[in-house]
Amino acid sequence: MRMFFQLAAVVALTGAMGGRAQIVSPDKLVAPPPRAPEIRRHDVSDNDLQWLWQFAQPVPTGKKFSLLADARFPALLRDALKAPQAMWGVGVPLGDAARTFLGGEGVVASADNRYLTVSGCVVDHCDQRGLLWVDLGQREPLMVFAGLRWNEEGKIPGQAGAPFTLWLFPARALDAHQLPDALKLALEAWVEGDGCKPYQISNAIVVDPSGVPHVIGSMEAGVQPAICARPTGTH
Repeated sequence: MRMFFQLAAVVALTGAMGGRAQIVSPDKLVAPPPRAPEIRRHDVSDNDLQWLWQFAQPVPTGKKFSLLADARFPALLRDALKAPQAMWGVGVPLGDAARTFLGGEGVVASADNRYLTVSGCVVDHCDQRGLLWVDLGQREPLMVFAGLRWNEEGKIPGQAGAPFTLWLFPARALDAHQLPDALKLALEAWVEGDGCKPYQISNAIVVDPSGVPHVIGSMEAGVQPAICARPTGTH
């Protein structure tokens, strides 16, 4: 009898709706599972570089040559580094010069779960070195390419006191006299390297994306003008 009255109630309800209601599958009366929230485009940077992290493993050297072989890497250098450059050949795009300075031996490393560095050198001229520094902790990642370039005068690379210039190319405008502390720490560690280095850094030049150079002291870039750390136990 209970089922009879329940059925009668359903029939009465459908009649009250003017006969327009239709019988539906009981499965469709169950609320569907909630959908994953949609990603709003304004919350996602068009310059998402999170794919770089994979090349920092395994620590401490990462997979440098796998990164160089990834087609996204030269495209990144080409698209992000567009300032005119006078560091390495007339008319050479900065992205191509950066690839040259990163092409030799080096590592991919990360720091503080935020910063990523790619180091390298000019093949067959490895005293001339390159560093790509990326701050991945910003919505729009900050990228800076650094090149340690022999001045082609006086002593030759490899000799103590050979003169070098530190070139810095940020992908977006920075205050040349107020470089990020994390960048300066990375530059200091990179230039010092392992033990005694023959670098005599005469100055540092920060080049705006527009191509305007700003000459600063090497100390403002976080590095000593001459680096030669004595091995432990020497005098």
